[in-house]
Amino acid sequence: MSSLSAAPAPAPRRAVVSFALWDGGMSAFSSVILTFVFATYVTSGVAAAGIEGEAAITAAQAHGAQVLSSWQAAGAVVIALLAPLLGNLADARGARNTLLRITTLATVAAVALMPLVAYDRAYLGLGAALIALALVFSELAGVFVNSVLPEISTPQNRGRVSGTAWAVGYWGSIGCLALVLVLFVMPGTGLLGITSDNGWNLRAIPIFVALWILAGTLPLMLWAPRHPPRAGGPQRWTPWQGYAQIGRRAARALREEPVMLAYLVASAIYRDGLGAVFSVAGVLAAVSYGFSTTEVIVFGIAANLVAGFGVFLGGRADDRFGPRRIIIAGCAGIIAVGSLILAFDSKAVFWAAGLAICLFVGPVQSSSRTLLTRLSQPGRETENFGLYATTGRALGFLGTAAFAITVGLFGDTRMGILGILIVIMLGLIAFVPIRLGAAGRAGDPAADGALVR
Repeated sequence: MSSLSAAPAPAPRRAVVSFALWDGGMSAFSSVILTFVFATYVTSGVAAAGIEGEAAITAAQAHGAQVLSSWQAAGAVVIALLAPLLGNLADARGARNTLLRITTLATVAAVALMPLVAYDRAYLGLGAALIALALVFSELAGVFVNSVLPEISTPQNRGRVSGTAWAVGYWGSIGCLALVLVLFVMPGTGLLGITSDNGWNLRAIPIFVALWILAGTLPLMLWAPRHPPRAGGPQRWTPWQGYAQIGRRAARALREEPVMLAYLVASAIYRDGLGAVFSVAGVLAAVSYGFSTTEVIVFGIAANLVAGFGVFLGGRADDRFGPRRIIIAGCAGIIAVGSLILAFDSKAVFWAAGLAICLFVGPVQSSSRTLLTRLSQPGRETENFGLYATTGRALGFLGTAAFAITVGLFGDTRMGILGILIVIMLGLIAFVPIRLGAAGRAGDPAADGALVR
């Protein structure tokens, strides 16, 4: 077993604040572009532009959703292939900060190009491709940002640093989404007075989001701690060498790091269930409970507010009780509260239970990140977060597939939550038996890099 002889010195406050601001900036992409506003403009507006008749519009919008999901599926394959490879490059050559800047700025550029998507069916492919491209770059950037965490925290405060940053991400989503609604959407065409001609009030939103992302992520791009090359890394590096190293390490991990492999698989299962909770929340609200567009957005803002509060407290609980207990309690809480939605077909219950679920989602996500840093050997953090992203993408179909299957079986959209709860339960069942040792307990300085079996 290798371990640190002493806890690292606290990082400069500037680095910790920059780390949190990055989450607050990048979260605007997932909330405004990917979830609530621009993806909806592409799949519902652009896809059906100029079409008349309810049936024809519905068919066109279904086609738009299919095109977008197809591009995102292709993007998921790219992420799965590139995340561990670039993580290997970052650690082997000390290129983490350079790759962080490249992928973050590429995300900004892809978002800034989205106003080119005119309100015309001919632009459906362009819109879907730009969203998928921005998703790829943002996910890859997240790999490098996550690997900063062990360098700006100690085992005693890592949960708080991670949880606070995740909370800032949720609250950043709220701030950006609220400003977008006021400036561009409500009332009428928004306070900026941009007309809806050719969809310009919605097409202008990505420019605002790109600036928001840049403002939030710039401090970390400037002040990320130096990431030296891994000791013994190759002087020359090629993609083929990178994949060969990853393959050899995976084979060696079967013998030497079975806990890491078991954790990557188990966390990929329950993390996909957590992601599905947010991705289908709007659909459930609109279809099963008759929420209007405004109500869906208000629910989304409330959900992010509660989730931010939950993960802010969850990060502190992580430091006190350890990430293992937080993950188990959080998944169990989601399963218990989600069951209430199945038991009671009530809009009030959906509101209350839905917000309660949001209290648990963030802490599980944040503690999953801190646990991986504890399981990682020094110099392997970025590569491991690449594998973390890859396993997540490899099993990324579980939540949505389970949702679709249970909806089909019961003929009721509300019952789709059962499929998601089953996925989270399977992830929890896979996670509980893993012998995490010191890595799963509260701030033990010997936890970092521990090769637990």
